[in-house]
Amino acid sequence: MKLRVAALSIAIPFASEIAAAQESGTTSSDSIPTVSSSLVLVTSETVDRFRFDQLVKGVAGGQSLLLRSPSSLTPPVASDSRRARLSPIAPQLLFVSSTALPFSQNYGALWAGKGLSSRTLVGFKIETSRARLIFAPELISSENSDWILRYPVYRRPSIPPDRSGGGYVFPFYVASQWSIDQPMRFGDRPIRRFDPGQSTAMFSTNRLQFGFSNENEWWGPGIRNAIVLSNNAPGFPHLFVRTPRPISTRFGAVEMRWLVGGLTESQYFDTVSTNNVRSLASIATTLQTAWDPNLSVGFARSVYSTATGWGQVPWRWFDVLARTAHTGNATPQDAATNPVRKDQLFSLFARWVFPADGVELYTEWARTQLQVSLRDLLTRPNNTQAYTLGLQWRGDSWFGGVVRLQTEVTQMEQSATFRDVPQESWYMSTRVIQGYTNRGEIIGASIGPGASSQWLAIDYLKPSWRFGTYVGRIRWNEDVHSTANFPVYVGYCSHDVSLYPGVRAGAKAWRFGTLTADVSFQNRMNAFFQNDGGCPNVGQRLDIRNRTLSITFSPFSER
Repeated sequence: MKLRVAALSIAIPFASEIAAAQESGTTSSDSIPTVSSSLVLVTSETVDRFRFDQLVKGVAGGQSLLLRSPSSLTPPVASDSRRARLSPIAPQLLFVSSTALPFSQNYGALWAGKGLSSRTLVGFKIETSRARLIFAPELISSENSDWILRYPVYRRPSIPPDRSGGGYVFPFYVASQWSIDQPMRFGDRPIRRFDPGQSTAMFSTNRLQFGFSNENEWWGPGIRNAIVLSNNAPGFPHLFVRTPRPISTRFGAVEMRWLVGGLTESQYFDTVSTNNVRSLASIATTLQTAWDPNLSVGFARSVYSTATGWGQVPWRWFDVLARTAHTGNATPQDAATNPVRKDQLFSLFARWVFPADGVELYTEWARTQLQVSLRDLLTRPNNTQAYTLGLQWRGDSWFGGVVRLQTEVTQMEQSATFRDVPQESWYMSTRVIQGYTNRGEIIGASIGPGASSQWLAIDYLKPSWRFGTYVGRIRWNEDVHSTANFPVYVGYCSHDVSLYPGVRAGAKAWRFGTLTADVSFQNRMNAFFQNDGGCPNVGQRLDIRNRTLSITFSPFSER
């Protein structure tokens, strides 16, 4: 096999590739336009701009963005079967600084604790017409400074010795029958590590792609939260089968993804060494309808299971069809009598773009309990549900730019049916005690179990820059508040809530890439339910002010 090696310099060839793309007119409105030195991440500026453009151009014939990962967002370099092309991946940088508390959402392999944190992605691609290798590791660094709560945590439940997690666990989770591997802090030292990042090796046919990857997947229409799979946690090693492009049918264009992989326990969960790996099997399908190509609908299901080691993981493909126990009947199970325990998530979602009006509407509705009777569906349709509702609107041209409005609401709190039927918080489980996590972080919605969020943003965009402001609210761990039996004189004013206004901006950094910045000013009220003085005794409540600044540099991608 002959290798045609691209120049190893980053800056000069990068600029020349951009010029060549402009001159050749190879960029297209129906797919993510990019150059060979780029790797497009699932929540990147490139995806944001492409989705914004669809508000005018529509989705017909293009990417619905409902199922995406870096290897599918980044078009392959044109090559014939006899020659392979080697090209570098230009560095991508992320810096996050928080002054008082961790605030880490959708940063992939980077957990952004208190202090300065950074993620650096760099690598290379080798591509032919049928095969593709993307080596895109990430270097992770986090100051992980100490932050102090009032001790002991108010009405803190006792923690089993084997679940103390080095003192970093959230006590309300591990002491409950519903549990999750979600440390409040990852040790007491700075974090320095090398992560496989967005690396992928795959083979393509006309109809399917097969491969092995560690990259993040984003399933669903959400901008801030994806309920089933997101980039909130580090990517996990997985095998996959997927469609390389939508397949035309009489009903519309169909996309499919099916994967099986392994989830890893964090170092701060328990002292048992035989349960450090779990399997995850996930499947999703979308349909870009023939009736209106700007309407896309889909479903996704994930089943996660206990495993004794990595050798079991590749054989769990058909777990996506497995029947799991009813949530309402769930109790802790003895591994000796039931060695493989499973839990599941299921979601339906849709995205509808109206190009004539510059509007898109999207929604996702999900449940942790799939098997329901007609009676249950009629009497308790909201049992174990979660949902996201969102909207984008693009205004008319104004002084050479365009105004954009975005809003999204995500609800993952238990419904009122928890009073009648036992139900775990989202991402928590009795059967798979680490829950729906990888290395201690949620692989779904970043707000986490038992939470809800509301977010509103307005931006002014021009071709080379943008500026905007937003306001958000997150009510954290509300299911704990609902079930922990706080005294009435404390409970009604002890909700753990963050309010965070912020500003954000982005601009092209000459010819080399895009620089973005986002700063939020957070006020976390009654942080972790710290209120031991009753209501309205303000002096005994613990509110924490936090400022988070994130700065990203992404390689240039043509629009």
